[in-house]
Amino acid sequence: MSSNKKISTRKLTVTGMMVAITMLLAYSPLGIIPLQPVSATTTHIPTIIAAILEGPFVGAITGLSFGLVSMFKAITQPTSVLSPCFVNPLVSLLPRVCIGLVAGDAYRFLVHLDKRGAFAAILASALGSLTNTLGAMGMIYVLYVKTLTEQMGTAAGPVIWGIIITYGVMEMLAAAVICTGVVLAVKKAMFPSGVQAMKNH
Repeated sequence: MSSNKKISTRKLTVTGMMVAITMLLAYSPLGIIPLQPVSATTTHIPTIIAAILEGPFVGAITGLSFGLVSMFKAITQPTSVLSPCFVNPLVSLLPRVCIGLVAGDAYRFLVHLDKRGAFAAILASALGSLTNTLGAMGMIYVLYVKTLTEQMGTAAGPVIWGIIITYGVMEMLAAAVICTGVVLAVKKAMFPSGVQAMKNH
């Protein structure tokens, strides 16, 4: 019982910390950087870290907080022509929940093949970030490409794919570096038995 209680307390603590960091990033220049026609983001990084450290469920909860704050900001503080698209939960919520699911499940699978956990963390982080970019921008493409073409006065499809390639790669590299560094540093304190403990938790 005490072991289960300790695990539950740890998960609640990590979830609370990562949700708080997500909110902090979302409302600081470090989290969402306004560019045209879309904002680059590092706000998905706490979701990936939470998913790797505590599994896909905790990652999904943290991702939901990211989605909710991005939806709220799209309503109250639009920064680009794409901001109204993020009012739709299929654009703002669903992809962000999937970040945690993909990163968490990917790490759980890959860590069995990687003794140190570094490669597993790098690849899981990259996949989580890619899920964010492809999920959000893919939904925008499916749901709003015609509307955006009319608003922008030019074909929106190539613009969206350009964002996926340029911003997606940049955010994926940032996530891989930052998340892996944080995970490798934190897991020693959280999991004294090393990577094997992370495999079993």
